Amino acid sequence: MTDSAPESPPPADADEMDVVRADIAATRAELAATVDALSEKLDVKSRAGEKLADVRQKTANAAQRAKQAAPQPVQNALNKVGDKAGPVAHRANEKARPHRNKIIAGAAVIVVVLLVLRGRGRKAGDDS
Repeated sequence: MTDSAPESPPPADADEMDVVRADIAATRAELAATVDALSEKLDVKSRAGEKLADVRQKTANAAQRAKQAAPQPVQNALNKVGDKAGPVAHRANEKARPHRNKIIAGAAVIVVVLLVLRGRGRKAGDDS
């Protein structure tokens, strides 16, 4: 009877083993980088936050340019309004924070009602 056990590979020299280990380490590093990149792309909350920050920055820049382009009396009036409205807006934001979900839900209901009413108005106009 013949022995059907697989033959063991011949022993590799130390240089070959070092090359294989280095290749495995490089592959692991590439795989980790790929997983990190995919995780970042799939992190919707983080990407939305980045987009929001970008939009806020662009809006602030546009507002600043518009303010600088305005005549001096308008700039003075904007400064006065900003000085008075800033603290008021901050207080309103702090008071609304615990009720934010309720406010969002209420706004969503209003939008849905307006869309339904708009759709009904179009249907009534089409019947004539």
